[in-house]
Amino acid sequence: MAEKIVQIDHVTKKYKERTVLDDVSLSIWTGDVIGLLGGNGAGKTTLMRAIAGSIPVDSGEISFLGERRTQDVGTLIENPNIYTDMSGIENLRYFGRLFGVEDEAVYESLLHQMGLAEAGKKLAGRYSLGMKQRLGIAVAMLGDPRLLILDEPLNGLDVQGMQDLEERLWAMHEDRSIGILISSHVIGELVKLCNRYLIMDHGRICMEYTREELLQQAGSEEAVEDYIITRFQKTT
Repeated sequence: MAEKIVQIDHVTKKYKERTVLDDVSLSIWTGDVIGLLGGNGAGKTTLMRAIAGSIPVDSGEISFLGERRTQDVGTLIENPNIYTDMSGIENLRYFGRLFGVEDEAVYESLLHQMGLAEAGKKLAGRYSLGMKQRLGIAVAMLGDPRLLILDEPLNGLDVQGMQDLEERLWAMHEDRSIGILISSHVIGELVKLCNRYLIMDHGRICMEYTREELLQQAGSEEAVEDYIITRFQKTT
């Protein structure tokens, strides 16, 4: 049974005179894999940072099961948080100590879930971009968070790299019963991965769909990107 992870109520954030989050309200549940869409400057990264607790908000509330507990969130925002002069498992050991997780079985399990078991002893600097992204996600999962936030993790990946990452994320979502909030400009790939979609513009969530609603209205997966772009243009 799905449980609510995060409740966001009327959150506003400004940078000087510019409003980057404008009265945003949102609930995130354990069954959610949410695709966060929008152009540059729409507010996607700011919303993710606010949920993660890395920036304060000016007004509104972000609560985790009734409390403000950012340790319930694992994040991969911008570049993967890894050291390229360490192996995959050495990265997990290093960051594991910071999380208070010193268990080789946990490290091995995360490497396996991210498809890095055979590469665990290789230097991360020799990993492909997709492998580095997956190692960064493994690091983000060390604290056993209930919500995983990923900002543009598909950027720069080839088709196979996207497919590998999507498969690993969905398997982790089902195995650990976590929620995932993921942003991307690659709309077609998010359609394959997500079951819920939020479209942001000028700091607001201007459209929201379930996967079923989106496919029904667009007609097919292939038509989703054109449908979203057309609908978005009508609302702006």
